[in-house]
Amino acid sequence: MHINDFYKSIAFEGVVNDKRKLNKILRLASFEPDFSYERDQDKKGRTFFDRYKFLGSGFGVWVHGYRHMRTNKEGKRVEKHVVSDWGVFAQGHRDNLVAHTYVDTGHDQLTYCFVEDLCSFNAFEFRLNNTMEVMDGYRRLSDYNAVTNFEKSIQKVNVAMLMASATVILPVIKETDDAIIKSRAKEEAEQKDLMSRARLGDDEAEEFLQNIAIQQEIDLRQRLANEDLLSIFEGYFLNLEEQTGTFSILADIMEVEELTNEASMQPLYRLALSIIGTKITAYINKNDLVGAPTAGMRLMGVGLMQGNMILQGIKNRGHNPHD
Repeated sequence: MHINDFYKSIAFEGVVNDKRKLNKILRLASFEPDFSYERDQDKKGRTFFDRYKFLGSGFGVWVHGYRHMRTNKEGKRVEKHVVSDWGVFAQGHRDNLVAHTYVDTGHDQLTYCFVEDLCSFNAFEFRLNNTMEVMDGYRRLSDYNAVTNFEKSIQKVNVAMLMASATVILPVIKETDDAIIKSRAKEEAEQKDLMSRARLGDDEAEEFLQNIAIQQEIDLRQRLANEDLLSIFEGYFLNLEEQTGTFSILADIMEVEELTNEASMQPLYRLALSIIGTKITAYINKNDLVGAPTAGMRLMGVGLMQGNMILQGIKNRGHNPHD
């Protein structure tokens, strides 16, 4: 997929294609950021930075570059800002509690974070926005044990999905019998307990989970022979290609907001979603959404997961401005 597909999600495509407007936005991000991260000055007198500028509620642009002092034509010392890269960012309604955090660089030389969501036990990856801050955290570590402890200390991430396209579809008809609902709730609670035990190294719990998975696969194959796919699956969360952050999703819509990109003055949606237990926020251009999104319906589409690792002891100055 082309990166412009994801710029469109926050109604930014018109600005990207207008060099004059884009340069103005990047200058604002560089000189008047809403929040930022800076490294210590290097030997050449440069201070590298990541700076973020909101263009609406919870989303905007980031710039990467450096600032340094130089002498102008009048002989005065002035500060010069150099932007070397830029992109878009979007924030989630809330943080996700995570474990098993791992960071790696993809073939595109971008940085990706891999985590396990503690509420659902779903594993997912996302494109990392605060790469410089995270890499500086790694550089301060002296050995492998320190790296392991650093990754264990990452307990929260804030992520959102930039949707390239999506369709609103009907929800699955759910069972209304109280006894069946209670029985399913009990089964889900027992499976979550097994997952917690397996994650801590309990071999017996892991064997139970394998047996459950085998039986679920048998049941699924039998149902697929006679039923429609979308009537069987309540949701899915499928990574289309590793180390790209792109996912195909089928999610429950929990909340719907209409927003405006203040640079392009174009409308977009921000949706609170639940994907088989994982709570995320999605942003999508109105023109790329088929159907009218309402709470209780489902959303099927493709998007880019991106966001920030939240480091202990560092205040996330840009977090959830819409709360």
